[in-house]
Amino acid sequence: MEFLPGLKGMLNYHAVFVHFPIAFWVGALLFEVIAMIRKNDELHRMARRLLYLGTIAAVAAVWTGLLAEGSVPEAGPAHEIMEIHRLLMLITTSLAAGLCLLAAFNRQMGGGLRKLFLLGLVVLAGLLAVGADRGAQLVYQYATGVDLSKEIKEQKQHPQP
Repeated sequence: MEFLPGLKGMLNYHAVFVHFPIAFWVGALLFEVIAMIRKNDELHRMARRLLYLGTIAAVAAVWTGLLAEGSVPEAGPAHEIMEIHRLLMLITTSLAAGLCLLAAFNRQMGGGLRKLFLLGLVVLAGLLAVGADRGAQLVYQYATGVDLSKEIKEQKQHPQP
């Protein structure tokens, strides 16, 4: 029995990293909404920390995503979806980096900056949702992260009765 056979069977490790920025950035938005409603600076600080963590994780996701491009056919609908996904996620990560700079250089955000920060997180979550959907489309509709040749070989070696 092998250790972590799921990881061993992956074509690339992009899927290992993509879930972290999603969770951290959505968490940052939720904490900031609650912070605004409750007028709670500690919850705002938590939102900033989650934004920072999500952005660091996004760098790993972008890097592994760029490495994973080789598993997508060079032409056809999957390649077109991959280009849209890549562009959306690069824009999303850039927006997150900009929000990190805003948060880092304005530790005591006033009302106007807090609203801008919240708006930025809302836009970030929207871009994230559309970009992640295109990534899911690549995997689930076009099977770009799946090595189907291994599955086909296994079926030929061990046919079902």
